[in-house]
Amino acid sequence: MAIVGSNVDLKDIFEKERFPKSNWQYISLIVYFPFGLILAVLRFFIGLHACLVALLLTHTPFIRSIVLRMLCLVLGINVEQENKQERDKSTRVIVANCVTRFDYIAFHLTTDCISHSKWDGLFPVSLLPGLHDFTLDGNHNIVENLRSHIENNDTPVLLQPEETTSGKQYLLKFNTTPAEICDRVQPCAVIVERPIWANTAPTVLGSSSSTDLFWFLFSPYTVFKLRYLNVLHREGDETDEAFTERMSAVIASALTVKTSSFTAKDKAEYEKRYIDELNRPVLVTSPYVPAPVRQPSPELIRMSLQVAEVLPYVPREVIMRDLSRTRSVDMTISNILEGVVSYTPLTASQQQQLQASAQPLRTLHSSSPSSVNEVVFSKSSQDRMVSFKERKARMIEEARRRYIEKKGLKGLD
Repeated sequence: MAIVGSNVDLKDIFEKERFPKSNWQYISLIVYFPFGLILAVLRFFIGLHACLVALLLTHTPFIRSIVLRMLCLVLGINVEQENKQERDKSTRVIVANCVTRFDYIAFHLTTDCISHSKWDGLFPVSLLPGLHDFTLDGNHNIVENLRSHIENNDTPVLLQPEETTSGKQYLLKFNTTPAEICDRVQPCAVIVERPIWANTAPTVLGSSSSTDLFWFLFSPYTVFKLRYLNVLHREGDETDEAFTERMSAVIASALTVKTSSFTAKDKAEYEKRYIDELNRPVLVTSPYVPAPVRQPSPELIRMSLQVAEVLPYVPREVIMRDLSRTRSVDMTISNILEGVVSYTPLTASQQQQLQASAQPLRTLHSSSPSSVNEVVFSKSSQDRMVSFKERKARMIEEARRRYIEKKGLKGLD
């Protein structure tokens, strides 16, 4: 049984470096680069021919399969089935983890299965063998379309319930689609490897389909290892959620990784902030000419005080730096909580000193959320009776509650 990673941070799950960290691997990759670039261009046009062949030979599946296998060998795609005898051909639903955007190729070559996808690559789904968009089958309900397919066709379906590529040592939480369409599924663990002397990560956080495709064609070869596991049957009163968790645990155990509670939506939200952080402009100054000291605006100071009230252990310069980019209290707090912004937490004594030094600023900025010299009075006499401290306390409590509910965080209140 896989261990649930309850204390893992989202920022630690995904691969962020495309190139190897080893010096000799990095040098060998540089030497190989011109050859890989030429190979990628040639394979791109060969891949176009592979798609055309798949379309032309639709009604001759045997010949089509042989031709596709030969073309995929030219493209550097090598599929190894570690326990081919365990593949149950009567099972219509295959459930697997997601390592790359091209896992479906390995399954289609070996089982002729099709996979649901809304492919965001260069070509439409209809031109890519092994992919099918089940939302286009006259009904936008994917579950009903998938259920209808497995009932009326012998072609198996590949489902990757993570909905996106998983992390280095953790699987994302599976959606319940496999359990909703069938009570009998076969799990499969997928491992992707590349030669150690030209090793690039199959995908990294923030990469696009076209970028992953380039490095896929660039690599001398890519090995997909498929390990079929025992067929799972739904138990008597087992819910969709429980059945799905059992699928995830079995695959995670076979891969010797852990499961997590993070979903594809959580990854997408973190990915947006991560890309935004990468695109943040960096100010480069000359070491011989001192950079002019720019005083923060009153609005920035006011927002930094709000963030500091919610997260008192975060250094003020870290808060100011992120606020200068986001111009949003909510986004800065979210970035800090999600780990997008790195910092060294303040000690208790440092927090007390910072709070004491910030008290004059709080007094100065307490009169208005937008201006230093501007005082806003409510028209209601009852509202005017509420002290600033009480309003500030409500603001802090609301911010804490919102972020705890949104991210499932504990220990902040």
